Amino acid sequence: MTNALIHAGSDVDVRPRAFADHVGLEVRNCDSHPPVPSPLALCEEENPEAEHGCGLLVVEALAGLWNSSPNGRGKTVSVEVPIPET
Repeated sequence: MTNALIHAGSDVDVRPRAFADHVGLEVRNCDSHPPVPSPLALCEEENPEAEHGCGLLVVEALAGLWNSSPNGRGKTVSVEVPIPET
């Protein structure tokens, strides 16, 4: 969600959803460029497509599943985070 607010340059629509075994989150914005998980780069010249932070690296570490898809006027990034059993 933070990446969308910082990089999309458009309105951001966030839709959280709770399920019995996971939490789902959809983040929609008008930027059609897909998110690019990449090693952190110290400067933009090293990797201009890098996220320049830990956002997608954290998502990949915590999420059971994540996806990015075009939505007609931008993209939707969907994330499913498992709820640990107690």
